Amino acid sequence: MTTYFEKLNSARVTSVLNALIEAPYFYRDDDPDLFGFLRRNRAEFDRFYRELYDWELVVDGRTARLYKARWHNRALRPTQHDVFDLTRRADCLGFLLVLEFYERLLEQSNLASDDAESPRFAFGELFEFARTRLHEELAPRGSAPPDDDEVRKMLRGLWPALVRFRFVREIPRDDGAPADDDDHVLYEALPALHHYDVRKLAPGALARAFDPGAETTGEEAAP
Repeated sequence: MTTYFEKLNSARVTSVLNALIEAPYFYRDDDPDLFGFLRRNRAEFDRFYRELYDWELVVDGRTARLYKARWHNRALRPTQHDVFDLTRRADCLGFLLVLEFYERLLEQSNLASDDAESPRFAFGELFEFARTRLHEELAPRGSAPPDDDEVRKMLRGLWPALVRFRFVREIPRDDGAPADDDDHVLYEALPALHHYDVRKLAPGALARAFDPGAETTGEEAAP
């Protein structure tokens, strides 16, 4: 390791290396000073991961992550990989809706993905958006849109993964009391959502999800 970082503070190098593998995303807000150290010395960290691990280091103004293009332990089944990898159709549809909703939040808040502030929303706002978009896609096809309970079940089934992998974060209430109901719980849309190319995913991907003849490559949802 000294070959790559011999001119850098070893303790801080160790902290960065650990921060990058302890969670899928290392945010600037997690530790602004350490994140700044990573950005200033990105070339050294990039070379380290690329040459020794064949991983890509992805860094923007607010987020850093490691991306590996292939798995080396072929004995592992896909379900044994501890990564954000949606396989259920309902989860994939729900995530497409979240990405479209995130894009709308940025526009409504006049924010860019690398701004210091992240957009906030109530769960009920996402629910209303999802219900409307599903109706827009299904009604013209003569299909009955899912009812409210089905839409909520789809979003709630996806939610633990979004929280765990740090795509969204619940905003505590000022008085510490829980919200009256789920619809009023506030969340922050975190920068990891920007690492999925919404320009390719939305809005066409949602329409293709309901087209049995559509071809998908599996690449459009890649970060």
